[in-house]
Amino acid sequence: MDDIEGKILSNKSIAPGYCLLRVRLSGSMGVVRPGQFIMMKIPDGGVFLRRPFSIYDYQKGVLTIMYKVVGKGTEQLSKAIKDTPVLTLGPLGKWFVLDKRRVPVVVAGGIGFAGVYALIKKLHGKASIFFGCSTKDEVVLLKDAMPFHPLIATLDGSYGFRGNVIQLLKKHLNGLKDKNVEVFTCGPDNMVKSLKGLIEPHGIPCQVLLEERMACGMGLCFGCVKKTTDVQEPYKRVCKEGPVFDLWEISL
Repeated sequence: MDDIEGKILSNKSIAPGYCLLRVRLSGSMGVVRPGQFIMMKIPDGGVFLRRPFSIYDYQKGVLTIMYKVVGKGTEQLSKAIKDTPVLTLGPLGKWFVLDKRRVPVVVAGGIGFAGVYALIKKLHGKASIFFGCSTKDEVVLLKDAMPFHPLIATLDGSYGFRGNVIQLLKKHLNGLKDKNVEVFTCGPDNMVKSLKGLIEPHGIPCQVLLEERMACGMGLCFGCVKKTTDVQEPYKRVCKEGPVFDLWEISL
């Protein structure tokens, strides 16, 4: 797989510490499925080596990613201006698989929303959406999903439910568990652990998109392994065997 050249169309701050980047690609990425990711770099960008980003959206040759500024690489990316050249490798990784017999429930926390938005868009209102963040300032991350009526939790109670997203989901669980649901999730490790504890007694299936640092994105460096319940091969590469896994196969 070769890099696809591109140029930045826009790169704007959408909330404190969060940005939305749009890139016009010079070639097609082919079929892109919800949950997949890309590796991106700015040529001659100094500290900005390849970084993994969930594919937020892709249409008509325009790739969109939502990212959080958390280190030198993403800080440099946040300063990139229109027409800056970029190199993109993707789409990469495994994706969310839908079962038409089940009712989808999407649970996301913070920047984890970037990993599930493509799925939400594909489902077009057929999913119950639960989102958690710190304050109302981060609710803007859900702008594109607002037509689908997400239920929102903020830790400080400044918008929607006061508490975390798993506490919010718990309030609605009785109405969901009898509907043959399947959960799709992406978010911080603590959120995923809490989700697992909540739904495990009910035997609810769940697919999780794991957030993990990656160096190559193609399974060559084994720098993003995650322990699983597979006795024969317990350590799986998030970039290759994931980033989407069956929650019940992951050791948390």
